Amino acid sequence: MLDIALPIAAFSGGLFKQLLVGGIVLGSTYALLAVSFGIIYSTTGIFHFAHAVVYAAAAYLAVAANTVLGFPFLPAAAVGVLLAVIIGVLIERYGYRPMRVKGASNLAVFLVALGLSIIAPNLIQIIFGPNNKKIGDIDYHTFTVLGKTTFTTLDIVIVLVSWLLIAMLLLFLKRTRYGLATSAVRINPNMASAVGVPTNRIYSLVFALGSFLVAIPAILFMANGTATPTMGLAPVLTGFIAVFLGGVGSMGGAALGGLLLGLITSLSGLRVATNYQPAIVFGLLFLILIIKPTGLFGRAAV
Repeated sequence: MLDIALPIAAFSGGLFKQLLVGGIVLGSTYALLAVSFGIIYSTTGIFHFAHAVVYAAAAYLAVAANTVLGFPFLPAAAVGVLLAVIIGVLIERYGYRPMRVKGASNLAVFLVALGLSIIAPNLIQIIFGPNNKKIGDIDYHTFTVLGKTTFTTLDIVIVLVSWLLIAMLLLFLKRTRYGLATSAVRINPNMASAVGVPTNRIYSLVFALGSFLVAIPAILFMANGTATPTMGLAPVLTGFIAVFLGGVGSMGGAALGGLLLGLITSLSGLRVATNYQPAIVFGLLFLILIIKPTGLFGRAAV
């Protein structure tokens, strides 16, 4: 009797509600990371592992604007995001594009991205030092609802900003000239180029969009965390997993995959120790891709 009652109590008690709230917040961040990676990967075919560099750069540059230049949090965040976008575009322009022009394989391009992700943390340590960096303290309020379930104003901001940006990206892709051109390049770059779509400009655009979208969660993380040279690795891997979980080529699917991933990661804390959660995530991805190789919301190529 006790063995049956314990799971029921766990799912109906305060722990479940708290983990559910945490899963929504975490899943919103994962959703934004997924679309930031997915818009680049699905359009260019480049496994942009150097996305981790852009994430870390946004955080460190925001910290520098705050601590060195004395900017308040929001202007410092804007500086970090803007410079991260520039870095992302420069990586495409001077790192990937010359290789694409010369017909380099996807593996060769990936090795360049991997090399950048290895070089950048060392460069960050040389410029900013090895110690963790933190932006100025941010004031936020804590709310308690439904008994003992708590969340903060920062949690609310994370959820609202994440889904607002995702909705804006989806509208951009479906309702604007450059959004439709991006979809055309994603479907068939050679045909798009043949009918006059400026593919190089579109590649720069998606790197700018992806860099902007990955810089935002980096800044939101900095509101309650510290910057480390390798801080971008785990978020980018999470975004990669969410993209393939939701379905490559589907921005809505990637976002839902990220939300699902966050909920599973958080709610698994009901029955599983934290150090086993990555095994659950990768195991779930493995099973889903066996059953549906295109992901939960992806479509098979025709």
